[in-house]
Amino acid sequence: MKKISYGLRLYLFLSFLLDPVYLIYQLISVLRGKENPKRFWERWVTKKIKRPSGKLIWLHAASVGESLSLFPLIEKIIADNPKINILITSTTKTSAEILENISERQIIHRMAPHDTFFVSKRFLKHWKPDLAVRVESEIWPRILLELKKNKIQNFLLNARFSKKSILRIEKQAKSASFLFLLFDRIHVQEKSTKETLTKIGVDSKKIKVTGSLKDSRERLFVEEDVLKQFQAMIGEQKIWLAACTHPGEDEIVLKAHKKIGGLLLIAPRHIERGKQIASLSRSMGFSTQLRSKAPNIRAETAVYVADTMGEMGIWYSLSRAAFIGGSLVDKGGHNPVEAMQLNTFILHGPHIYNSEEKYEKLQEIGFCFQVSGEKDIVQQILRVQGSNKKLRLKLNELIDTQTALKEALSAINSALTHRL
Repeated sequence: MKKISYGLRLYLFLSFLLDPVYLIYQLISVLRGKENPKRFWERWVTKKIKRPSGKLIWLHAASVGESLSLFPLIEKIIADNPKINILITSTTKTSAEILENISERQIIHRMAPHDTFFVSKRFLKHWKPDLAVRVESEIWPRILLELKKNKIQNFLLNARFSKKSILRIEKQAKSASFLFLLFDRIHVQEKSTKETLTKIGVDSKKIKVTGSLKDSRERLFVEEDVLKQFQAMIGEQKIWLAACTHPGEDEIVLKAHKKIGGLLLIAPRHIERGKQIASLSRSMGFSTQLRSKAPNIRAETAVYVADTMGEMGIWYSLSRAAFIGGSLVDKGGHNPVEAMQLNTFILHGPHIYNSEEKYEKLQEIGFCFQVSGEKDIVQQILRVQGSNKKLRLKLNELIDTQTALKEALSAINSALTHRL
């Protein structure tokens, strides 16, 4: 361990002692409603279910977005390897609720294990994965070391770093290099991520730029009966959407809505903020409803807060134009592909480094407009609403939506073959 920082050495040492800390933290999460108490002991690998016989792939996705990006990959893996077993772990309560409903018999979902020495050992001893695959950038030092010790191939897919992450990685280059070298293969979304990794000493032969797995997903599900019900309730009223908003953006879009009029749908990035947004909206004089409390939109409603899961396809389908959040505040902007697939005109702020190339291509064809604040939003929404222009994008002609999926599947199939 000569090449790692004292901080990482300390973490790895403390991983022998951290179990009580994680226990207290998890109990607090249960009390706050962020953890399902029925699944409490899964993180400790004490409440075990039998490992199925045959080959097993361990896939880990921390959040909802990462979990959803796995669906097309899982389908392809099973199609190519009908007898394969897949263990999926996730970190958040909402991602667990999505993944536990997968009906395929050879898929098992468990809550992610804690990154301590004893839990990591227990997890790998029980499940004995033939291959470990992590999505995006959640790095657990202890379990990465244990995977390497057990000679289990370990892939990182869909990796992408924010500006803050890049600065942190470059500042802690020795430790970061040590950890990323523990992966056998790394697929990154953008060239900038590859450049960051090679800069800190990761072998460029291990790294491949593939684009995003999220782009390979089918378009968002739209329940047609529900969509028709909303269309009947809204009638001829003008409507626009603020999607994936973060704190600091809701007030801006609400101020803009005072000058736009009609109906505003707000679908926050984190649905637990719904009540807070509704309260802000009412304080600004808007008649406001929450989707979770009011399934029907009243005629006098000016703001409808979409605080439910799995209905973004409906909100995009209803709206001619949408502001995509995380872009007026410095979160890097969210992926515009979902809006593109449903032919919704897109507004975004200046912070779009997470999907900059996609936004630039959309700007070139007049499907996407940058805004800096309330005034720009008003101008662009009114312009789009007053236009008869329609776009029917052929998404595959605009961006490569399948490379990440194909490359991931090829790497996984190759690893499973060599494992045999």
